[in-house]
Amino acid sequence: MGELNFPLETRHFFIQPGNQEKLWEEEWTVTLKNGDHNKIGSFFFENANFRDEVKITLDLDKNYEKSKYSAEILYEIARFVFRFNNISEISTVCRYEDEHRVRGLERAGYVRRQTKDGDVYYSMKKQKTAWTGVYVFVGLVAGFMIGIVISNLWVGTIAGIVIGIVIGYLMDKKEKREDTVETEFKKD
Repeated sequence: MGELNFPLETRHFFIQPGNQEKLWEEEWTVTLKNGDHNKIGSFFFENANFRDEVKITLDLDKNYEKSKYSAEILYEIARFVFRFNNISEISTVCRYEDEHRVRGLERAGYVRRQTKDGDVYYSMKKQKTAWTGVYVFVGLVAGFMIGIVISNLWVGTIAGIVIGIVIGYLMDKKEKREDTVETEFKKD
């Protein structure tokens, strides 16, 4: 996964865990990026033992609850969380009447999932890779090269594209199968 570098840095803020050894259990602080590093809020992960989904709670000072600030922080948290392979979704809850938070969530890429008892549930899902497009392009290039070697660009190009589609389809199918196995394992 690579090295974890702290603090996480946005345009206006530093986001840092209280304890780097216990990332998922401890409160994280949000401080201003300017010279005095004043604390303007915090967030924490609601459940330390997670699998697939992580729930977060973000609390900001009143002066920094504007949608652009919360969007900036929520987006950076999602970028950090999605670096871990076993997490596929990040979610949070806010009150329906909290307009700044709702706009901030939507600006950061979170999607409204449901509304229940005045609470709005938002989440962001990690995007899956689509290998077919990549391998079709690679197949096209390889097909051109094969076509030049055999002096028939049509045959080489068509062969390359077909091979690229097959390999891409198999890679996508393998990824879906792995997700299904993990989901079934989670249910047991």
